[in-house]
Amino acid sequence: MHVAQPTVSGLVRSLERRMGVELFVRRPRRVELTAAGAALLPHAERALELAAAAAAAVDRASARHRVRLWVAAGEALATHVLPPAVAELRRRLPRLDTGFVVGDEARVLQAVRSGEADVALVTERTAPPDLVLERFGSDVWVVIAGPAEPAPAAPLELADLAGRVLVVRGAATVDRRELERVLAERGVRPAGRLEAHSLEAVKGCVESGLGIAIVPAMAVRRELAAGLLRELPMSRPPLRFELCLARRAGEPPPAAAAPLLAVLRETWEPVA
Repeated sequence: MHVAQPTVSGLVRSLERRMGVELFVRRPRRVELTAAGAALLPHAERALELAAAAAAAVDRASARHRVRLWVAAGEALATHVLPPAVAELRRRLPRLDTGFVVGDEARVLQAVRSGEADVALVTERTAPPDLVLERFGSDVWVVIAGPAEPAPAAPLELADLAGRVLVVRGAATVDRRELERVLAERGVRPAGRLEAHSLEAVKGCVESGLGIAIVPAMAVRRELAAGLLRELPMSRPPLRFELCLARRAGEPPPAAAAPLLAVLRETWEPVA
């Protein structure tokens, strides 16, 4: 029963005081019921059954107040945006049944289209037209380097990063695809690319001095504040993007979608 023996003994003594009689006979190697204990036993069993039935009835009656919300998102949004937003949403909707589906762009879109996820967090420029989008914030890419990197004398242009080793994410991620597009448009040729699977791995490589990286600002706020990474100021961000809550078109929105959107808009920390 996962109850410590002293706790059981204390409960037994308390029950015997309330009844005013001994309910158990304590033998050296066993415990037996007294006549009074045997008389109480069937009533105690019915009381437990009644308590269980009462709990089940309350659970059934309150089931209509339960709200399901599963959210699909990429690594950065699932790590740095969803947790505080869902924590606040749970305070407002105590019977919320929620979970995350985390993956690359294809996994996120498959989850929301199939119904595995009720909604998804996406960027506006990469979202397909078969989803309904509602904006809640925006973010920018920043260029990060190791803490030993000297601060530039003036804000950099993207072209100033030519010839540097870029630490990048996997080819299936939105970040990598958009980064390659921007570099190609600006004619920037890195000296090489060090591929790391996750954002955490990218940050670790940069912190160790293996190269620089271009990442969403939301993903490095803590490390920049702690001095673990250095931001290389740019004259303008390499890319600014809108953040949206997406759901399937042609269907009523999930019950918790509007509350989540409101919380996202309240908790999102806008970029400077």
